Amino acid sequence: MKISAALLSVVLAGAVFMVTPASANQAAAEKQDAAKKENKWQGKVIRVNKDSSTIDIHGGAAPSQAQRKISYDAATKWTNGGKPGQQEDVKTGSFIIVIGTVDSDGVMHATRIDLRAPR
Repeated sequence: MKISAALLSVVLAGAVFMVTPASANQAAAEKQDAAKKENKWQGKVIRVNKDSSTIDIHGGAAPSQAQRKISYDAATKWTNGGKPGQQEDVKTGSFIIVIGTVDSDGVMHATRIDLRAPR
């Protein structure tokens, strides 16, 4: 009986050590998934740089008032009040809502930019 109890203890201890690294890997994977998660930023346009395809805004994840950078590309969908719009509609002083993913540098890569009436 002593041998089987000792053997059972060793097996359980081994199982605990095998599960621990797996949970650490799972936490890292969840962190990567969170980085790929779509985010929503909103704010007032400070500057539009067509050469580098970027927009700077005052705002971000509501209610932030920090200055944030947004990048866009040919795949970005543009809307104006929920209806189809164009990139040319967005100007300095415009209020926009942006959906996209944030990279490790804190730049949002926009999948959709919606121009809204000023608040």
